[in-house]
Amino acid sequence: MTNSSEFTDVLQSRDPCVSNGVVISIDPIDPEPTPIRKEFTLEDTFHSVHHGNSEGFKTLTAFLCLMLSAFLNFFLLTVIHDVVPRQPLPDLTFMIIPQQRWAWSVGDVLSTVSSVVAFTIIFLHHQRWIVLRRTFLLGAIMYGLRAVILGVTFLPPSFHNRDEICQPQVNRTAMYGMEIATRFLTYVITLGLTSGQDKILCGDLMFSGHTVVLTIMYFVQLQYTPRGLVLLRYIAAPITFLGIAALVVSGGHYTMDVLIAYWLTSHVFWSYHQIFEMKKEDRPQAPLSRLWWFWLCYWFEADVADGKLVNKWNWPLEGPQKMHAIMNRINLKLQ
Repeated sequence: MTNSSEFTDVLQSRDPCVSNGVVISIDPIDPEPTPIRKEFTLEDTFHSVHHGNSEGFKTLTAFLCLMLSAFLNFFLLTVIHDVVPRQPLPDLTFMIIPQQRWAWSVGDVLSTVSSVVAFTIIFLHHQRWIVLRRTFLLGAIMYGLRAVILGVTFLPPSFHNRDEICQPQVNRTAMYGMEIATRFLTYVITLGLTSGQDKILCGDLMFSGHTVVLTIMYFVQLQYTPRGLVLLRYIAAPITFLGIAALVVSGGHYTMDVLIAYWLTSHVFWSYHQIFEMKKEDRPQAPLSRLWWFWLCYWFEADVADGKLVNKWNWPLEGPQKMHAIMNRINLKLQ
């Protein structure tokens, strides 16, 4: 039998990991530690700051697009008011339910409530810049399309007592430019909310801008609310559809105005999310990429990760720290 010293000599000659009779075992599964370079941390910080600046710039650009579309709507209304005929069209709803002027204020209030809830959800969302930008873009698309329709076809006011509600039409005189400027400024200041005015401009009917707001705010709540807030979604639905119904009952819109507005908004909203939740390399070849607004929005979504956003909440401000802890506990309950 070979003695122990000879056996050790043989092991040392065959395996360099054996020293002084002690076998050193190296686990091949554990990788060698990789030193952390300072350059990586600095570069990562730079990209993080650059990404944050890019998100802010894109959100601001989307907001400017929305303002451009909205102001174009306001301007067209100031001109259309003096062009549209005054004899209202027949409408099935008006034949069944007498027009109720008070319902217009209800529509304004419900659209405001829905907007406050939706924007609260947006600012608490951990991807708030992306959600806010998408909301602005969808509004810009819808109001841009609305401006085109307003400018090509003029529908008469839907009010039966239109002479009591609509401002008088004026002739194009030397002072007409000043009248247009005054009207436009009034609508910009009030953001188109006219429920508190004695007489309003008439003619911006096809399609309902209030319905666009109600519908987008409703869909934002459906899409970006954590699963634990299912009850909020059931509350949002009656607010939305009661607000839309109030717009028709008030006589401020024909039934077709709100139906077409809801139909178009729902198709644009869900088509947008369908295509931009796909993988980036698949988007240009998808059938939805043939939509006219696809390439307009493609740049805005270039830095967004594939797939649906995870609906988590966090506190948008640095302090107080207690709010961050509260939001963490809320997230645990809502997921």
